[in-house]
Amino acid sequence: MEFKPVTMTVRHTGNMSFSAHTSTGLTIPIDAHVHLGGGGAIPNPIDYLFASLGGCIGIKILLDLGDKGIKPEQLLIETTATRKQDLPATFETVHHLISLKCACDEAVIADTLKKTMTLLCPIAVIFGETSTMTWEFRLIQ
Repeated sequence: MEFKPVTMTVRHTGNMSFSAHTSTGLTIPIDAHVHLGGGGAIPNPIDYLFASLGGCIGIKILLDLGDKGIKPEQLLIETTATRKQDLPATFETVHHLISLKCACDEAVIADTLKKTMTLLCPIAVIFGETSTMTWEFRLIQ
């Protein structure tokens, strides 16, 4: 598989709002956090950052498990992160609780999550290089 370059154009649309335009023609609205003058009606950049992280993790989990013939009935990714209190206010810790409903061995899930967080999901890999990132899972019966 060939990884193509990423292109994005972001336009200021007034006040503290922007719109991001992808190379595939999608438009993503962005607003500043309320404490920075945003209106609070649409996601801010940190919201999108963590939505992207969770989405990437979820996609890579499903792909890896699918390669093993496993299709979860449910998948939930809950993320909690703490920020550094000085600048740059990057993330100090990031923790994921992944809940899955599927008929599979815990060792298979542990292997899939380790590969997802350290190899398969580029966003998780970036977080792992810039913060202390941990994860745990639970199987739902």
